[in-house]
Amino acid sequence: MTDRRLHPAVASLLWAAAGLALLMASPSRSLIASQPGDDSAVATIESMYVLEDAPLPLPPDTPAASRALDFHLGGISDLLLSETAADGTILLWGITDRGPNGFVEKPSRDGSPAKPLRTLPVPGFQPLLVKLALVAPAAAGKPGTLRVVDAKPIATADGSATSGRPAVAPPRSKPMVDPATALPLPIDPDGLDTEGLAPAADGGFWIAEEYVPSLLRLTADGRMVRRIVPVGAVLGDGSGRQAGCEIIEALPEVCLRRADNRGFEGLALSPDGSRLFTMLQSPPEPLAGAAEEDAILIPLLVLDPVKGLPLAEYRYRLGEPTEKPADLMAADGKISALAATGNDTLLVLEQSATASRLYEADLGSVGRPAARPIATVSKRLVADLAALAPIFNSELNRGASGPPGKLSDLKFEGLALLAPGVVALINDNDFDMDPTGAAPADPPIRRTCLWVVRFNAAE
Repeated sequence: MTDRRLHPAVASLLWAAAGLALLMASPSRSLIASQPGDDSAVATIESMYVLEDAPLPLPPDTPAASRALDFHLGGISDLLLSETAADGTILLWGITDRGPNGFVEKPSRDGSPAKPLRTLPVPGFQPLLVKLALVAPAAAGKPGTLRVVDAKPIATADGSATSGRPAVAPPRSKPMVDPATALPLPIDPDGLDTEGLAPAADGGFWIAEEYVPSLLRLTADGRMVRRIVPVGAVLGDGSGRQAGCEIIEALPEVCLRRADNRGFEGLALSPDGSRLFTMLQSPPEPLAGAAEEDAILIPLLVLDPVKGLPLAEYRYRLGEPTEKPADLMAADGKISALAATGNDTLLVLEQSATASRLYEADLGSVGRPAARPIATVSKRLVADLAALAPIFNSELNRGASGPPGKLSDLKFEGLALLAPGVVALINDNDFDMDPTGAAPADPPIRRTCLWVVRFNAAE
């Protein structure tokens, strides 16, 4: 297989060809779901691939106790179209999050209800860039294989290890704990909870992460060059250990008000390579006296793709115009992934307890604001995925019947545009954790699947 990186403008010309090659090499499911009375929201599953079973890559110095847990690769949190190999195989880059994590309940001393604590059973895990190939099935009617052809651990500028531990100390983030002792793990100024992935012009990458939240510029081999953080952010725990790359405070203050575990969730590069886009996963913690509508508005940032510095700021409203803020908040509406369809338009994947939808947001409709009041972008529904939820759920959860209890439990977190109106969706399987938050499920339950979905791209 070839391994040539494509500049964004060149890649955009190959979207149609890539989508055609993928569909010709893939099993056709021909499963159509539409929202009653809304033909524009029709979604079709074209094909499905299952991530091959592979051990979780761990650093050589990983303690025996962590290795004995026998976790397998998973936790894919975003996708990026890479190239088409000489034999027609579609190749994508994916990125994992911080590694296996779950919850334990720590008994209280005063008899009050136990408090859930988020665990990190493999604290030395380095988030990974993984190159994935879409391999056609061996037989008709079977899923294809999502094959891992390369894996790059994300490292500091000098090649030292990063980790999935928090990069900022409480109260900016809640501690991650050892599941055996329920004691907090050390803060790591190079810690990452990676959730978004986009290309850089020189063959490297931009990534977005949740902890600070921050944006990071990576070399092609996965070393951090620069980390852009909100103004006022402090990495580390005050012990004096310095971060392993250049730190630039430039992102707006609103990013520091991100809700717990809800930092940057999506990242995309415009087709002409001129702008990066990122969004928080959920609305930030409100300021005193904020209006009810503010509780469902999410910051959308536009950044320079060379330095990562902000160019403009917008707001994105969750849900449909007819949906009330209180209902959207009760359903825990959030953003899961982004993909750029144009230089001013984005595909936005929204999920909540009651909805799973793809919208196209139009930044051009409100110009490029440089000052407040910050404009709210317009958007239109392009695909309602709710009717496909039973199919998704059955594959993700090994034969489950019907949709999940909450549509957000599908946990679609990766989105890549393959051709106009054709996307790849991948779920984060949370490394198939068991209920104790300490080990993988035995027998396995939840797997990683990628679907190629077609929708109506026309106005």
